Amino acid sequence: MLTRLLGTTAAVAMLSTAAFAQTTGQTPQVQDTPAQTSDVFTYPPEVAPKATPDSNNVNAATGKVLASGVIGQAVYDGAGSDANRIGDINDIVIGENGVAQAAVIGVGGFLGVGQKDVAVSFDRLDLATKPDGDRWFVTDLSKDDLNKAPAFERSELYTGGIVKDNRAKDAANGTTGGPSSTGPLAQ
Repeated sequence: MLTRLLGTTAAVAMLSTAAFAQTTGQTPQVQDTPAQTSDVFTYPPEVAPKATPDSNNVNAATGKVLASGVIGQAVYDGAGSDANRIGDINDIVIGENGVAQAAVIGVGGFLGVGQKDVAVSFDRLDLATKPDGDRWFVTDLSKDDLNKAPAFERSELYTGGIVKDNRAKDAANGTTGGPSSTGPLAQ
C-alpha cells in the first residue's frame, strides 16, 4: 500500500498540466477548429513549482494532474474533429528515480476482453484542448502502431519491492516495513 501511495505521489509530482475534466468514455464531439496541444508532462515557466524552505508538502495547484485523473482517460490519434479513440490509459510506469516513464495504454479488444497493454513513452503523449475547453490525450501513434507494439508485461518489472503488511510488528522490532534491500526499488 505504501509503495503504491509513494508511486502515485511520484507520478503526481511528475505529471503536470492544467486540470481537466474526466470524459465519459465516448468520442468527444469537437468543432472543425484545430485543437491546441501541449506537452502534458512539463511545467510551463509560469506554473513551475517553487521550492519552499520550510515545507516539503505538495499543494494542489494549477498545472498539476493527479495520476488518478490520468488513469482511465481515453487516448486519441489526433487533436482534430476526425480524431479516433485508439485506447485508454490503464497504468503509469514509474522508474527507480521516481520519474514517470510511460503510460500503459490498453488497445484492441471489446470491453476489456482481448485487450493488450502497451507502454508508450510520455513524450509521445500530449493533452489536446478543444475550443469548448475540454481536454483529452492524443498521440502521434496510430491504432495499428499500438496493436503491432509488443505487449507490456507487468511481471517482468515488478518482481521485488513489495511492502509488507506487518508494519506495526516491524515498528516494534525497529524495522521500517518498507521495500526489501533487493529488487527494483532498493537503489
